[in-house]
Amino acid sequence: MINRPKVTDTLSKLVEKRLNSQKMYWSPEVDFDKGTPKYKRIDYVGFKPYTPDYEVEATSVELGDFVCYEVKSCMQDFESGNGLTFYGDHNYLVCTLELAEQLQNEIKIPSQINGVLVPNKSLTSLYLKFNFGINPESHRRRTASEMLWEIVKSHDRLKRLDKEALNLKEK
Repeated sequence: MINRPKVTDTLSKLVEKRLNSQKMYWSPEVDFDKGTPKYKRIDYVGFKPYTPDYEVEATSVELGDFVCYEVKSCMQDFESGNGLTFYGDHNYLVCTLELAEQLQNEIKIPSQINGVLVPNKSLTSLYLKFNFGINPESHRRRTASEMLWEIVKSHDRLKRLDKEALNLKEK
């Protein structure tokens, strides 16, 4: 039996490493439509502004790319009903190689993704196991300002939680 928390932690750290290496603005656990019946949380949302010739332009934010990652450690996690929310310009499912192959064989890979990322054998990076390319179901339907605002709110929530944890530790 796999250790779900450990697998999730490993996959999550690889997503964070990928986002950092791509020099993206990002946040984990980004909420959308909070307080409504449509509430969803995305494991990771990254943003890279559009900067042709490395120059910031008036359209750099609106034309920028949002990338969403959903991390799944096992089939039970995949079928839990939590997650599998993809609102980005590019959307990826991140899982183990075994789960990726099982999902492919059972034709369970979500239609709204661009690809499935899995860890390499040394668990040092992610690679694209299945590439679905540009998919009409995988494009962004939300404005850049809404996506960025939710990233900012997620950062604020995480800072508050870190501060509360630090205060508890000091007591």
